[in-house]
Amino acid sequence: MLKNWKSATSYGVLLWLLIFVEVSVLMFMPALTGKELTQNILHMIILPVLVLFCAWMYFKNTPASAKDGFLLGVYFLVIGTVLDLLITIPLFVKTFDFYKEIWLWLGFLEVIVVCTLVGYFKK
Repeated sequence: MLKNWKSATSYGVLLWLLIFVEVSVLMFMPALTGKELTQNILHMIILPVLVLFCAWMYFKNTPASAKDGFLLGVYFLVIGTVLDLLITIPLFVKTFDFYKEIWLWLGFLEVIVVCTLVGYFKK
């Protein structure tokens, strides 16, 4: 069970916002326009840094363990999914095919792995 829901929620929303901005920059960067594979690879490189920052900040004032990190990663995914369902899909993507993308699922895995590792090493 997460020990600080308010902080976890705040950092989950922050992570979603950081990812939203990062993906938007990659999508509209002239040098990357139409280069979806390159955009996705760059996102997979940048994403762990964003997750590391948010998880590290959460565990700055909260006791940590690998289990706590795993739960934080799952909670970050729940928050991100809710925000995607409320904002990203209706306003930008317009289709739930968004969830069929392998890159999205790889990103989900990265979030859980990075949060788990942060929890493990911060203990």
